Amino acid sequence: MTLLAKASEHATLVLRLGLSAVILWFGANQLLWPDVWIVWVPDWAGSIVTPATIVLLNGAFEVVSGVFLIVGLFVPWVALLLSLHLLVLVFEIGLTAVGVRDFGLAAAFLALAMYTYKPVVENAHE
Repeated sequence: MTLLAKASEHATLVLRLGLSAVILWFGANQLLWPDVWIVWVPDWAGSIVTPATIVLLNGAFEVVSGVFLIVGLFVPWVALLLSLHLLVLVFEIGLTAVGVRDFGLAAAFLALAMYTYKPVVENAHE
């Protein structure tokens, strides 16, 4: 068995931890320096609550999600939520450099959700 074949057993773990690092970095930065991130809040959202509140809530969501992914809690569901979250951002930002990056991250989160989802089989012994 080649080294790459052996390493492929850990692909999901590498993907999960790598994506966790990215989302934790962005979430922590939003919590530490919300003023820097306010420019990314769409005008329509800033009319509902303050842009700073949106940034702080988003940062908290991303940090909690990143921690859940690191410890392996609710991985398919958290990954799916993050994928949808990023797709909303892509829709708002458009296909700019940031939007394309976020689209790629959304696809990676979706792949993680799809790969780690295990359907619950009820009454399997009946």
